[in-house]
Amino acid sequence: MRAFRARQRRLLRGATAIAIATALATTLSVLPATALAAPTRAGDSSSPSPSSSSSSSRDHGWDAIALPVVNYSTDLGVGFGLAGGAYIYGPGYRPYRHSIGAQTYFTTRGGQSHFIRYDGPDLLGPIRVEAQLELRRELHMPYYGPGNRSVPGVVGGDDSDQLSYDRRAPRAWVRLRAHPLGPESPFQLWAGYQLRSIDVRPYEPSLLTEAPPPGAAGGRAGQVSVGVLRDTRDDEANPSRGSVEELAVRASGSATLSDYAFAGFTASERLYFPLGSPDLVLAFRAVLDHQLGDVPFFEWPSVGGIAIAEGIGGVSSVRGVPRTRFAGNTKAFANLELRWLPISFGLWGQQVRLGGVAFADAGRVWQPAVDDGPWHAWHPGAGAGLRAVRRAAVLRGDWAISPETGRSALYLTVGQMF
Repeated sequence: MRAFRARQRRLLRGATAIAIATALATTLSVLPATALAAPTRAGDSSSPSPSSSSSSSRDHGWDAIALPVVNYSTDLGVGFGLAGGAYIYGPGYRPYRHSIGAQTYFTTRGGQSHFIRYDGPDLLGPIRVEAQLELRRELHMPYYGPGNRSVPGVVGGDDSDQLSYDRRAPRAWVRLRAHPLGPESPFQLWAGYQLRSIDVRPYEPSLLTEAPPPGAAGGRAGQVSVGVLRDTRDDEANPSRGSVEELAVRASGSATLSDYAFAGFTASERLYFPLGSPDLVLAFRAVLDHQLGDVPFFEWPSVGGIAIAEGIGGVSSVRGVPRTRFAGNTKAFANLELRWLPISFGLWGQQVRLGGVAFADAGRVWQPAVDDGPWHAWHPGAGAGLRAVRRAAVLRGDWAISPETGRSALYLTVGQMF
């Protein structure tokens, strides 16, 4: 009976993946180019926007776009919702003068992400201003305890009450970005502030109630962040050459309206090498994040910087390993991808490129007063995937396996991993 049920679950996942892949392919083929220029990745702080080529000819008026959000991952289940944006143009403003985006999003495993966002590229002269109000809900937010060897023998990745908790987290943030050496310079400076209210509702019994970590009562987490980055990529959505280097620091305390006093530092590198052709690219990313002080447990998976990631495990750090399977004050992970887009054809007046990717990921954490194992105790993931690219729209389907446990995972979403 257990084997029969396991086969049923595998068939259901496969059918779900096929259905979602079909929906994504249909969306790519029928929507006009302006609607797909900068799509929303479900759960991220972004919204669809018009392409720079179309908006550059617009000095007056406004546009509005609405798109369905559909994706799937083994960690979160089927995700569905709606994202939209409104754009106001003005003479001399590129790609627009003001933008307002919004999203409502749900998953079949109890996740929610709803937000409204503002973007003003030249609101304060050369300074770009971004702001967002957001509400997130995780009915089964994973919690496996601290360290690189947490809960030995447990694969993870299910909705077990023992290894999860109910989390509700409204959040507001604002960020300023500028090019201090001129608009054509690859150097950017940014500074931001965010305020979250974390409502932690543990299940009984659970690992969270058996050994409560710092932050088990939830509370406010206000944080100030600053960073500098150098971006020489030839294309932000689907680069074939160039690099991104970023250094960022963040701090929380009573002065930032936080119930916890801690700080963090993030260093990251992204490299892109064309292998004889822009259709064949070797891409690499390395991230190191360290936190110190009174760090609450719900911040252990957090990674600083502009790019969105959490670790260790899941679609944004180590594919194949369950989402946030390993968490701690210090995290390091790396990703290597070989991207190939050999097929190209025209659709709705724009080029569509199809291909695949082979990848390998690895990551680990360190936590004070915990046995994290030897320096080489990294958690790997490897796999392959498919890509469809149309202007700034990238549809991604990845299958990954964890060599440590044999667990496999499927991710169908929008946008390159990095």
